[in-house]
Amino acid sequence: MSGDVGASAAGGPICPNCRQPLRETFRSEQVAAVDMPEAPRAPTNVTYCGACGWTLGGLRPEVADPEDASTLAGQFQLRCRELILETIEAGFTPGVWIGLINTMGAVEAAKDLLSRGQVLPVTPWLVEHGRTELTMEHELPQTRWAELFTDEERAEATRRLASASNPDA
Repeated sequence: MSGDVGASAAGGPICPNCRQPLRETFRSEQVAAVDMPEAPRAPTNVTYCGACGWTLGGLRPEVADPEDASTLAGQFQLRCRELILETIEAGFTPGVWIGLINTMGAVEAAKDLLSRGQVLPVTPWLVEHGRTELTMEHELPQTRWAELFTDEERAEATRRLASASNPDA
Protein backbone atom coordinates (compact mmCIF):
# COMPACT_ATOMS: atom_id res chain seq x y z
CA MET A 1 0.00 0.00 0.00
CA SER A 2 1.23 3.51 -0.74
CA GLY A 3 2.08 6.06 1.92
CA ASP A 4 -1.12 7.96 1.00
CA VAL A 5 -3.52 7.09 3.81
CA GLY A 6 -6.58 8.13 1.76
CA ALA A 7 -5.94 5.93 -1.30
CA SER A 8 -5.99 2.20 -1.95
CA ALA A 9 -3.14 0.28 -3.58
CA ALA A 10 -5.30 -0.01 -6.70
CA GLY A 11 -5.90 3.74 -6.63
CA GLY A 12 -8.81 5.75 -5.44
CA PRO A 13 -10.27 6.67 -2.06
CA ILE A 14 -10.62 4.24 0.83
CA CYS A 15 -12.97 4.17 3.80
CA PRO A 16 -11.31 5.80 6.82
CA ASN A 17 -12.90 3.20 9.10
CA CYS A 18 -12.50 -0.22 7.45
CA ARG A 19 -9.89 0.73 4.80
CA GLN A 20 -11.89 -0.89 1.97
CA PRO A 21 -11.71 0.78 -1.48
CA LEU A 22 -14.71 3.09 -1.87
CA ARG A 23 -14.84 2.45 -5.61
CA GLU A 24 -16.26 -0.95 -4.64
CA THR A 25 -18.23 -0.08 -1.50
CA PHE A 26 -19.45 3.53 -1.79
CA ARG A 27 -23.22 3.88 -1.28
CA SER A 28 -25.65 6.79 -1.26
CA GLU A 29 -29.31 6.70 -0.39
CA GLN A 30 -32.14 8.88 0.76
CA VAL A 31 -33.16 8.23 4.36
CA ALA A 32 -36.50 9.42 5.72
CA ALA A 33 -36.17 10.90 9.19
CA VAL A 34 -38.67 10.01 11.89
CA ASP A 35 -41.53 12.49 11.54
CA MET A 36 -42.78 14.17 14.66
CA PRO A 37 -46.04 16.14 14.29
CA GLU A 38 -44.42 19.28 15.69
CA ALA A 39 -41.35 19.05 13.45
CA PRO A 40 -41.79 17.05 10.23
CA ARG A 41 -38.56 16.35 8.41
CA ALA A 42 -37.73 15.72 4.78
CA PRO A 43 -35.58 12.83 3.62
CA THR A 44 -31.82 13.38 3.75
CA ASN A 45 -29.13 12.02 1.44
CA VAL A 46 -26.62 9.86 3.28
CA THR A 47 -23.35 8.63 1.81
CA TYR A 48 -21.59 5.74 3.49
CA CYS A 49 -19.24 2.82 3.09
CA GLY A 50 -21.25 -0.24 2.09
CA ALA A 51 -18.70 -2.55 3.73
CA CYS A 52 -18.86 -1.17 7.28
CA GLY A 53 -21.63 1.47 7.33
CA TRP A 54 -19.28 4.36 8.17
CA THR A 55 -20.97 7.66 7.24
CA LEU A 56 -18.88 9.70 4.84
CA GLY A 57 -19.08 13.45 4.62
CA GLY A 58 -21.80 15.64 5.97
CA LEU A 59 -25.50 15.04 5.72
CA ARG A 60 -27.23 17.39 3.31
CA PRO A 61 -30.82 18.35 4.04
CA GLU A 62 -33.17 18.40 1.08
CA VAL A 63 -36.29 20.30 0.18
CA ALA A 64 -39.33 18.04 0.34
CA ASP A 65 -41.53 17.47 -2.69
CA PRO A 66 -44.50 19.84 -2.86
CA GLU A 67 -47.93 18.45 -2.10
CA ASP A 68 -48.94 19.05 -5.73
CA ALA A 69 -46.19 19.91 -8.19
CA SER A 70 -48.74 20.89 -10.86
CA THR A 71 -49.97 23.92 -8.89
CA LEU A 72 -48.28 27.32 -8.95
CA ALA A 73 -47.39 26.90 -5.27
CA GLY A 74 -45.85 23.51 -6.09
CA GLN A 75 -43.87 25.07 -8.93
CA PHE A 76 -42.62 27.79 -6.56
CA GLN A 77 -41.42 25.10 -4.14
CA LEU A 78 -39.63 23.27 -6.95
CA ARG A 79 -38.00 26.56 -7.99
CA CYS A 80 -36.90 27.16 -4.39
CA ARG A 81 -35.37 23.67 -4.40
CA GLU A 82 -33.38 24.59 -7.53
CA LEU A 83 -32.19 27.83 -5.91
CA ILE A 84 -31.19 25.96 -2.76
CA LEU A 85 -29.21 23.36 -4.73
CA GLU A 86 -27.35 26.16 -6.54
CA THR A 87 -26.72 27.87 -3.19
CA ILE A 88 -25.29 24.66 -1.73
CA GLU A 89 -23.04 24.31 -4.78
CA ALA A 90 -21.90 27.91 -4.17
CA GLY A 91 -20.83 26.92 -0.64
CA PHE A 92 -23.69 27.63 1.79
CA THR A 93 -26.32 25.15 3.01
CA PRO A 94 -29.41 27.19 3.90
CA GLY A 95 -30.73 24.87 6.61
CA VAL A 96 -33.16 27.43 8.05
CA TRP A 97 -34.79 27.98 4.66
CA ILE A 98 -34.96 24.24 3.94
CA GLY A 99 -36.52 23.58 7.35
CA LEU A 100 -39.15 26.26 6.89
CA ILE A 101 -40.07 25.01 3.43
CA ASN A 102 -40.33 21.43 4.67
CA THR A 103 -42.52 22.50 7.59
CA MET A 104 -44.75 25.11 5.97
CA GLY A 105 -44.34 24.83 2.21
CA ALA A 106 -42.34 27.39 0.22
CA VAL A 107 -45.12 29.93 -0.27
CA GLU A 108 -46.21 30.00 3.37
CA ALA A 109 -42.58 30.05 4.54
CA ALA A 110 -41.84 33.08 2.35
CA LYS A 111 -44.99 34.86 3.53
CA ASP A 112 -44.13 34.11 7.16
CA LEU A 113 -40.57 35.44 6.81
CA LEU A 114 -41.80 38.61 5.13
CA SER A 115 -44.55 39.23 7.69
CA ARG A 116 -42.11 38.82 10.61
CA GLY A 117 -39.40 40.91 8.95
CA GLN A 118 -36.96 38.00 9.26
CA VAL A 119 -34.06 37.83 6.83
CA LEU A 120 -32.66 34.38 6.15
CA PRO A 121 -28.99 33.91 7.10
CA VAL A 122 -28.27 32.90 3.51
CA THR A 123 -29.43 36.23 2.03
CA PRO A 124 -26.49 38.40 3.17
CA TRP A 125 -24.09 35.57 2.31
CA LEU A 126 -25.43 35.36 -1.25
CA VAL A 127 -25.30 39.14 -1.61
CA GLU A 128 -21.68 39.20 -0.38
CA HIS A 129 -20.80 36.49 -2.89
CA GLY A 130 -22.51 38.28 -5.81
CA ARG A 131 -25.29 35.71 -6.14
CA THR A 132 -28.41 37.80 -5.45
CA GLU A 133 -30.28 35.87 -8.15
CA LEU A 134 -30.36 32.88 -5.78
CA THR A 135 -32.16 34.73 -2.97
CA MET A 136 -35.80 34.27 -2.06
CA GLU A 137 -36.09 38.06 -2.17
CA HIS A 138 -35.03 38.06 -5.82
CA GLU A 139 -37.25 35.17 -6.88
CA LEU A 140 -40.46 36.10 -5.09
CA PRO A 141 -41.23 39.31 -7.10
CA GLN A 142 -40.85 37.54 -10.44
CA THR A 143 -43.94 37.94 -12.63
CA ARG A 144 -44.67 34.23 -12.79
CA TRP A 145 -45.35 34.16 -9.01
CA ALA A 146 -47.65 37.22 -9.00
CA GLU A 147 -50.73 35.14 -8.11
CA LEU A 148 -49.01 33.74 -5.02
CA PHE A 149 -47.90 36.98 -3.35
CA THR A 150 -49.51 40.35 -2.72
CA ASP A 151 -48.13 43.58 -4.12
CA GLU A 152 -46.99 44.44 -0.58
CA GLU A 153 -45.13 41.12 -0.18
CA ARG A 154 -43.39 41.54 -3.53
CA ALA A 155 -42.45 45.13 -2.68
CA GLU A 156 -41.10 44.07 0.72
CA ALA A 157 -38.96 41.35 -0.88
CA THR A 158 -37.56 43.88 -3.37
CA ARG A 159 -36.89 46.40 -0.58
CA ARG A 160 -35.11 43.79 1.55
CA LEU A 161 -32.88 42.69 -1.31
CA ALA A 162 -31.99 46.31 -2.11
CA SER A 163 -31.24 46.89 1.58
CA ALA A 164 -29.04 43.77 1.76
CA SER A 165 -27.24 44.83 -1.42
CA ASN A 166 -26.64 48.39 -0.18
CA PRO A 167 -26.46 48.22 3.63
CA ASP A 168 -25.09 51.79 3.87
CA ALA A 169 -27.90 53.30 1.78
